[in-house]
Amino acid sequence: MIKNTIILVLFAITLSSCMGEKYEWSVNISAPKEYPVVVQRGFMGKSFFGPSSVNASWGIGLEAAPKQAFLAPDDFEITWLSLVERKFYKGKWILPKNKIQQYLEEGFNYNNKKIKCNKIQIGLAPKGMVVVWLLGDYGMQIEVGRYQATQIVLESKDVYDSSKFMFEKDFIDKKLADPNFVTPEIQENIKKYGYPLPTTYDLYRKKYNWEPKLILPEGSKMSSITLKRCNGENETVKHISSLNVNQSLPYYFKIIWKDKNQQEFISRIAFIKNKEYWEKYLKEDKEELPLNFEKNAILEQFQEKLDKKIATQIVIKIDKESISDLYFEQGSKIYPFTEFSQQTQKVVKITPVSNKVN
Repeated sequence: MIKNTIILVLFAITLSSCMGEKYEWSVNISAPKEYPVVVQRGFMGKSFFGPSSVNASWGIGLEAAPKQAFLAPDDFEITWLSLVERKFYKGKWILPKNKIQQYLEEGFNYNNKKIKCNKIQIGLAPKGMVVVWLLGDYGMQIEVGRYQATQIVLESKDVYDSSKFMFEKDFIDKKLADPNFVTPEIQENIKKYGYPLPTTYDLYRKKYNWEPKLILPEGSKMSSITLKRCNGENETVKHISSLNVNQSLPYYFKIIWKDKNQQEFISRIAFIKNKEYWEKYLKEDKEELPLNFEKNAILEQFQEKLDKKIATQIVIKIDKESISDLYFEQGSKIYPFTEFSQQTQKVVKITPVSNKVN
């Protein structure tokens, strides 16, 4: 009897080992605000997600499937309607399972401590472009792959009842005109500047050899720097030397530092001169990729003015009131840069009020 029990226990352990470890993760869908989509259906490994309308922002997503315990996915598939293009796209691809499993198990390195990786995000761009990112707490995000879907013909008879609304008369026109879905700001921007080229989202993925360089007031020390990049990747590190120098271009920095008296400051930089953007997003730490970023000067600087064969430093000089200077440095050459918005604030710590009664 004891022998049989031992055999059963060993069999259960072996079976569990063969099945693999499960991790809790959810699925997000991202799409550019100018190119909203309606997802018909999809699978991320064993996680299923159904119809959803998305235009959050490139690199920022909406939850499509809630957090559940699954194995690390080894493939995914998705079918969606690109509203602006008025076309359906579909694809199924293999994922780098070992890399995904490593992040789900070990998490991200955030300021020299480990934090959870608990979301897998699918980005849908024009012409069937697909990007997959892994997300963690504190906005940490890394790309794991770029894929290409195929345009398909899909009719109402081909889908479940839950997706038939996508084929109703004037559905696309009504959806694009809905101010609660495509905001007046986006509609006005499209009228004024047109749609970004479909190639823009691959342009954002282009890597350059660069790193930030900080010049702080005498006796000051950086606590951390947060980078948000136009390819959707975000990270926060304590030391600039921890950054990968081969990286996509930034649209936002947040630098936390202390002066010689241990007073803490936060300096924020957005690579865009736009007061409305600053008021709407940066003051509340809800920064997202600025509209028309492909037209901004930082892309032009790296593509047309800087020597791509030489490492570049984005030099940020800070005083207690503001970013006093920002320029690009390649060896002995200096390239001034003024197309940015910035703010430096003193961090005021609030002392808790004691409830103790004397």
